[in-house]
Parts: sequence; C-alpha cells; structure tokens
Amino acid sequence: MHPTMNDPSLMPPSDPSSGQKTDPPTDPNLPEWARKPKMSGNPLTEARLAAFIGPQWPKYARKFAAFQEDPSFVPTWNWSAALVPFVWFLFRKLYLAAIVVVIAPGFIVRLLTDSDSQMTQQELMKEENQWLLLVYAGVWLSTVITAGGLGNWLLFRRARAAARIAELQALPDADALTWLQRVGGVNRTGAILAIAIVLMMAYMNGMA
Repeated sequence: MHPTMNDPSLMPPSDPSSGQKTDPPTDPNLPEWARKPKMSGNPLTEARLAAFIGPQWPKYARKFAAFQEDPSFVPTWNWSAALVPFVWFLFRKLYLAAIVVVIAPGFIVRLLTDSDSQMTQQELMKEENQWLLLVYAGVWLSTVITAGGLGNWLLFRRARAAARIAELQALPDADALTWLQRVGGVNRTGAILAIAIVLMMAYMNGMA
C-alpha cells in the first residue's frame, strides 16, 4: 500500500469547513522561478489596456467593452482594418494576420478559378474574362468584411495575452505598464513600408 494512504503527515491539507482537500502551500525553499505566481485578480485593467493600445485607447475602450463582457467573439467593425487591412495589421503589430490577409485572397482566387496564371488589366477587360472580375470583386469584398469584422477582436486578444503575461511575471505596476507600452502600441515603420509596397504594386499593375 502507498505510504500516503496511512501517514496523515503526507496527505494534502484539507479545509475543515468544507471537508475538501486544498493544495499544499508553496515550499519557501523553491527558487523564485519555480513558485506558482499568484493572480491578483482581473489582469485586464483599464490602465493596462490603455498602456498597450496607446493614445487611441478612448476609441478602443468602447469597442473592447463587448469583449470584456463576453470573452467569445463579438462582431464589431473597424474601418481602417477593412479598407487597408495589410497596412492596419502591420501598424497594430498583428503580423500573422497581415501575412494571412496577403496570402489568403490569392490562394482563394486560384482555388476558385483553377488557374495559377496572372492576367494583365487588359486581359481582364476582355469579354471572355469578365467572370474573373466578379471573382476578384467577391474575394476583395470578403476580405474587407472579414478584416473589418475581426480587427478589433484580434487586437483585443493580443492585448489580453500581453496583460496576462505581465500579471504572471508579477511585475510592479509601473514596470508592467512600461512593458505593455513597449510590446503594444503601433509599428509606424511597418505601416509606412506596407503603404510603399501597396503603392508599388498598384503602379506595376497599372503599367502592365
């Protein structure tokens, strides 16, 4: 028989008021990294979210209200994410979403048209290729709706993850806010490069 079955000193402590077992206390001799951090409550405080979002927090506070009440997806709308998704996702450091919004439309078009060939603007205007314009328009509209509807939610999820990491690290409030400002905020350089890429691609398509 296992020794803990007979030795009360080896059994986990229990709460006499509830009759249920509780977790044993943390060993003070363990190194700091091995101790389970204590959550002080809801890490999504307004101060932390404001530090992560930056100066535009008052605008996003209204959009995030629905997500804080219901952690599941709630439809919202972001015009910047809808009209210039690649630029906005890079601007808000949502790099995976930026990659997806660039790759996914082309993949969907190839899947729907069963073709890997790229047509010039003159070829697309031919009567026999008019149906391709409808495909491109449908994919573009789907991208606009998806990016505009998901943008705020994806940004909130990233802010929530950063706030939880700051809480788990048990950082002092001032250090946590500084860290959230650094990992959050915006990437202006990335946005400028994205705009340059979009303009260059538009120019090349116009010259084709």
